[in-house]
Amino acid sequence: MSHQPNTMKTNRSNLLVPWLAALVWLGLFSLPKTYAAVPPDQADDRNFSGTWALDLKGSTSFETLMKQMGASFLERTYAASVALKATLRQTETVMTIAARGPGFAFDEILYLDGRTAPSNLGVLGATSLKTTTAWSKDHQQLIETHQIKTKQGKEGQLIIERYLTDDGQTLVAAYTLKLNAEPNPTSARQIWHKEA
Repeated sequence: MSHQPNTMKTNRSNLLVPWLAALVWLGLFSLPKTYAAVPPDQADDRNFSGTWALDLKGSTSFETLMKQMGASFLERTYAASVALKATLRQTETVMTIAARGPGFAFDEILYLDGRTAPSNLGVLGATSLKTTTAWSKDHQQLIETHQIKTKQGKEGQLIIERYLTDDGQTLVAAYTLKLNAEPNPTSARQIWHKEA
């Protein structure tokens, strides 16, 4: 009878060591899984900040798209021949765009939180009535949607999807025009290269 308490202490000690080892093992090996399960946040959004030069040869023609939007022959000819430069500045909530070329200046503010902002901006020959900007589900593309009215009085949407390629050295701006009175959308694409 006098030996029973010592045996119980020994058994408890023998059980305690493997239990602690298992606890430490679970703690060490479950940490990476815990961190991996955290969903990506807005810190993973692409950053478009920088100075960009338009690659006219790499871009597609805007002739048809601009003609549908009501741009004049002179505006369409200018767009096809002038190499523009754009400076983009992006914060968590706002992106500013300042595009410049000989005799050309375009400035725009995009709100990145998905709100719809009233506008009266001239865009490729049409008037933008309001603009909504939001990230794609994977936060890799910035999607800018303009509710527009053409010079001919037609209404519709101009959607601009921006994304980065070549390790952030190339910016692609894909334009899609959807007019309410037209059955098929029209598209065009600009390629911009980052300047050092």
